[in-house]
Amino acid sequence: MRLVLFLLMLFQIGCATKYVLPGNRFMTPESQGGMFNSQFEFQQTPGNQLTADLTDGTVDKGVTSQLISRSGFLFSTSLLDQIDLFWSHTGTSDSLLGAKFQFLGTSRTGKGTGHKMAISAAFGGNDYEVEGESKVSFNLKGSEFQLLYGYRLSEMLLMYSNFSYANYNFSGEVTSSDPIINGLKPTYDTKIYALYTGMELGLGPFFGKLECGYQQLQTTYTKDVSHFIYGYSVGVSW
Repeated sequence: MRLVLFLLMLFQIGCATKYVLPGNRFMTPESQGGMFNSQFEFQQTPGNQLTADLTDGTVDKGVTSQLISRSGFLFSTSLLDQIDLFWSHTGTSDSLLGAKFQFLGTSRTGKGTGHKMAISAAFGGNDYEVEGESKVSFNLKGSEFQLLYGYRLSEMLLMYSNFSYANYNFSGEVTSSDPIINGLKPTYDTKIYALYTGMELGLGPFFGKLECGYQQLQTTYTKDVSHFIYGYSVGVSW
């Protein structure tokens, strides 16, 4: 009997629902400047992998959190001198589309030193279907808002910080031959409060960023979780 219960627990853990929320954002306060000036960067960052706890056949035990390595990208292009449109994606998480408005300081192409400030907002959502011992279909919707400050010391060096608030909504359904978990519909809401700081080094059209940050995750039915994270990105502007 104990062996049967142990195997059942392993089975339920094995088909637990997992989803990933982003880590470092690598967003600086400088707009691209002008019209249709663009940049693309490749990012390497931690991701927050949240796993729904379904081991007792319910969805009200919350989630567990684990930092895992993720790749991502950020593509942005200028709409006006102070306004950028951007597309951000972290592997197996949401793709977000957004806009950034720089209201203090010169743009990136202006190459001016001094203080820079901007705000940004982004929204997105993706549908997923994961096959395994059980099938899990779910939707993950996200929104992020950022207040950005930086100081450009020279044409090559920009120091920046980023206060971010994000909200992610997970809604799923489990289809399984196991009647204990079949039909379960886990629904979780995660709020992420984060403060990032970083530096950007540039040489002509090429640049690289190093960034560290502190995140606090507040998820339904779950004790708050905090992380210190760091990552890097490399990119090119044109």
